Amino acid sequence: MSEIDNILEILVPLEVMPNIQSEKGSFTKESKNFSADSMFDAVEKIHAEDDYIFCDDLGDEWADHIAFNKEESNISFIHSKHGDPSTSASNLHDVVGQGIKNLGNMYFDENAMMLKLDKTFSKNYKSGKGVQTEIPRIRKGEIADFERYLKGLLKDYKLNRSCILCCSFLSLSDVTDEFNKIKEGGSVRGNIVQLLWIISSFAHAVKDMHARPIIYCAE
Repeated sequence: MSEIDNILEILVPLEVMPNIQSEKGSFTKESKNFSADSMFDAVEKIHAEDDYIFCDDLGDEWADHIAFNKEESNISFIHSKHGDPSTSASNLHDVVGQGIKNLGNMYFDENAMMLKLDKTFSKNYKSGKGVQTEIPRIRKGEIADFERYLKGLLKDYKLNRSCILCCSFLSLSDVTDEFNKIKEGGSVRGNIVQLLWIISSFAHAVKDMHARPIIYCAE
């Protein structure tokens, strides 16, 4: 089944996944970065070569992180979900829903992004439990140059967009083993069929929006 092979290709294994202990980590009023063992910190390290990284978590969010890379002509919307290793479909269902819901926002215009910069990114991060931190929502990039940078990027005829799910609970080897059983006509548990359907739905929805579906996972 070529469909399964295509789905497996969107899974990108990352060595850092087993070290992640939480989605966002813990916060104090003095916090200036996300906890070193958090998924948010891992995402920012994975995308360290990008030009700009913004944290858009909570409120009127389009993604947990939005990253820009001019050299690769790419805008990434990154949605993160932490959990214990599992092939359960329910863990993936939530983050896939978040990603699909925000696909339309990936085609923002310059004014919408500059408004978000002014209303959201210019502030420091406040946790869902009400802790006002010193973590800048502008995680990387010289903001004085951003408007000019964005104008140029949005005019780039090579511009592509990536909808990325960062899922510490998924393992490429576990998913591959289970999906290969389906390819070979073997029997699998119902949650594996659901998992295949959910990943396939995500991939098709993203491709229908002319964006690239990517899932960061464990090895």
